[in-house]
Amino acid sequence: MKLFKEHVLNLPNFDWIVREFHCRVEDNEFACSWHYHSEYELVLYLDPDGAFQGSYFAGDAIGDIHHNSLFLYGPGLPHMVAGRSVKVEQSKHHTLIIWFAHHWVERLIALIPEARNLKRLLDNSAYGLSFSVEVALKVSELLKQATSLDRHQQAVKVIEIVVSLADDIEAKKLSTTPYRIKPLSDDSEFNHRIERATRYIEKHYGDAIKIADLCKRLHMSESSAYRMFEKHYGMSFSDHIKQYRIGKACELLASTNLPVSLVAEKTGFKNISNFNRQFKELKTMTPSDFRRRFN
Repeated sequence: MKLFKEHVLNLPNFDWIVREFHCRVEDNEFACSWHYHSEYELVLYLDPDGAFQGSYFAGDAIGDIHHNSLFLYGPGLPHMVAGRSVKVEQSKHHTLIIWFAHHWVERLIALIPEARNLKRLLDNSAYGLSFSVEVALKVSELLKQATSLDRHQQAVKVIEIVVSLADDIEAKKLSTTPYRIKPLSDDSEFNHRIERATRYIEKHYGDAIKIADLCKRLHMSESSAYRMFEKHYGMSFSDHIKQYRIGKACELLASTNLPVSLVAEKTGFKNISNFNRQFKELKTMTPSDFRRRFN
């Protein structure tokens, strides 16, 4: 299992898309890979028969999922789900998902100034959000209706859903640490450098990455590189590297039996004490506790 960036729909005019998934459970277990994306993801888990026991992982948060669990993941927030069937007969893991783009919500805010809570919803999605039972039930009905409608009719349901999320005063943040990818700039050179920086980090995260080495690849000054990370990721270069490495460590802890010390070494932490400290700072638990919780 590897942290990867999921590309939902590579179309320049992408606004939103509704999808329904029925995934067959293999060997009584199911899992969605540890991933993130540039879009917002609203996911509704359906389990009316109580056929599954599962957990969500979002940023540094872990919790249980059940029928009508409703979560919103913002751009850049790594997340996954894993669980098992608790019934003898074979079942399918059922989810309903909406992905929507940042520019679409911005246009919605401009169109409906009264829906000012949408801005707060977008900001808080960097932590991941769970919603109240009442809102989850309402969204569940709207989503079920939307899956059978034509796209122009779906649009009305999707707008109603997003506004309902924004109005939920009982919505709760999941992660203690925000993860965000800011919308891409209109500057194509800026976007190209971000992509190259991302590829460099993905390839060298296990090494001692220095900003000077990255700047040589990008042909830019260190001060410009620091500003680029602040602008795009909403955090410093060092914080982004730390979050990425901890995410990679979570993958190894969840998918292998490697000793914690080796996981630390493979993800760029040469000091096990420093690894344990930074992991607990982000995940609010030790690497060993995370592995036990995941299993």
